[in-house]
Amino acid sequence: MGVGQRPTVLIIYGSSIRVIILRILYLINHAGNGGSEKYVKVLSEGLKNVEIFFGYNETGLLVSQMESLGAKVFNVKMKSPFDLKAAKQIAVICKENEIDIIHAQFPRENYIAILSKLYGNRAKVVYTSHINVNNNLVWKIMNFLITRKNSAVIAVCNSVKHLLISNNYPQDKIHVIFNGVGYEDYEGNNIEDTPFIFVVLARLSAEKGILFLLESIKTLSTETNKPFKLLLAGEGPLEAEAKNYVTENNLSEFVDFLGYTTNPKEVLSTGHVFINSSESEALSFAILEAMTMGLPVIATNVGGNPDIINDSTNCGILVAYNNPSEMATAMKTMMEDKDLYAKFSKNSRFAIKNTFDIKIMISKTQKMYKDILKD
Repeated sequence: MGVGQRPTVLIIYGSSIRVIILRILYLINHAGNGGSEKYVKVLSEGLKNVEIFFGYNETGLLVSQMESLGAKVFNVKMKSPFDLKAAKQIAVICKENEIDIIHAQFPRENYIAILSKLYGNRAKVVYTSHINVNNNLVWKIMNFLITRKNSAVIAVCNSVKHLLISNNYPQDKIHVIFNGVGYEDYEGNNIEDTPFIFVVLARLSAEKGILFLLESIKTLSTETNKPFKLLLAGEGPLEAEAKNYVTENNLSEFVDFLGYTTNPKEVLSTGHVFINSSESEALSFAILEAMTMGLPVIATNVGGNPDIINDSTNCGILVAYNNPSEMATAMKTMMEDKDLYAKFSKNSRFAIKNTFDIKIMISKTQKMYKDILKD
């Protein structure tokens, strides 16, 4: 049932009344607190004239967040991409709630949503790819057979689009819609403040390049006399190894481990430059949030990072992954070149306002929803 076919419905949430013309079921396996979860929350908060439903397998923070937004929440056990029991449950949920669109966040959920059509589900299926993963031949064949049933596929950056095409997703259904964050009128911090603060918001895991970054800090400590500090906000499997590296290399005066933070803006507000040292990345919400605070960015030249940092945005420096010398040089440049720093800081906020604003992301996604329901 598409937009315009259902009579207008009034939904009352507390003291507010919403006019509903579209019902969307967001589907995610793990309802934690990562970038994909933020994506679901952002859309659920920002879309207009939409009633939100939410299905998940593994519980986490996003469940309570969606409940607080007024979403009707379902626990769906999704054991594999070919879980027919889950597909049947999704079909029932869609029929009982007159769902127009299922919006899946990862391949497992997407396959299950498409398989729900075997049980009479008529809802359109949209899939957003948040990851850069090269599939093997078997999965490429499965993608070719199954994802033709998607009404649309969203790539959060251009590198994800190219990878989706190579993984045999239907090119004509792929839409590049950048992640977005809220623009804030924030000027950033004074470069004269000491020590100079580099900030990282990341899981302490191998793919985030944490050890490579600490090697860069070791190199930088021998190349500058200016006081500086790296703030690492996050936790993960490499935490103990990272702390041991800092201790063994006498870097304690340069590195602070903050642990997991529930208030990233508070951490960002203390910094001068944001660093992303990942081996693989789609389009990082953490980078975008740092840019709203006026922070220039140093990031590895991987995935969606070049979509954010390039000659057009001119808001930071790209470096090669696992090259401590190049990373250290970029950090030293940020510390010492005041004019360049000021330009990057101003351009970071400009890029958010003009390219990565949350309103742009929501508007493009809502238009895509309406377009596929016309088909």
